[in-house]
Amino acid sequence: MRTKCMLSTITAVIVSVILLGVTFDRTSKMQTSEDDMRRHYTDLMEPLPASLVYDSEHPDEIYIKDCGVFVKTKEVLNDYSGMVVAHDVQQVTKETTILVAYDGQYIKQSEWK
Repeated sequence: MRTKCMLSTITAVIVSVILLGVTFDRTSKMQTSEDDMRRHYTDLMEPLPASLVYDSEHPDEIYIKDCGVFVKTKEVLNDYSGMVVAHDVQQVTKETTILVAYDGQYIKQSEWK
C-alpha cells in the first residue's frame, strides 16, 4: 500500500514538471513572436523630419470630444481667476476654459461639434 501511494506521488510530480515545462516553453515562444512583430512593424516606419516631430509633440489645436476645441496661445496667462483650468487632457470637462499641457497653454475656442 505504501509503495503504491509513493508511486502515485512520484508519477504526479513527474507529470506536473512536464506540464510546467511545456507551458513555459509555449509562453516564451509567444513572447518572442510578439517582440518580432513589434520590431518588424517599427522597421517599416520611416522617421519623421525634426520639424514634424516637434509639431506632433506640441499641437496647435486640441480637439476633445464633447468638451471643445482648445487653441494654443502665444502669450502666457498668469491670472486664472474665474477660469476652470485643467492640467491634463484627461481632466478636461465641458466647463474647462484653459488647458495647460504639452508645454503650452490652450484656451477654449469653441464647443465640440
